[in-house]
Amino acid sequence: MANQHEEAPIDTQEVMRLLDDVRGRLRTAIWALHGMHQDMSALMVEDLADLEHLMTETLDHMLSPACDAVGQLLGATSDGAVTTH
Repeated sequence: MANQHEEAPIDTQEVMRLLDDVRGRLRTAIWALHGMHQDMSALMVEDLADLEHLMTETLDHMLSPACDAVGQLLGATSDGAVTTH
């Protein structure tokens, strides 16, 4: 599932845009979780499903490609080790 995205973008502006979008989505998730623990009676199964979908989509379509691109920019191998030349 982690490799469902296309080749990682190398353009640094695109990587920064993806990371900014991830940050915004994480803020949304935090806000939602905060609201949920403030009023548990308002919590519905659909709310948790929506939050799960948001986090899965964020990971698969934004964070993973951004991490791959940063890894390419830094010369990291697939196991996360940085190569030196």
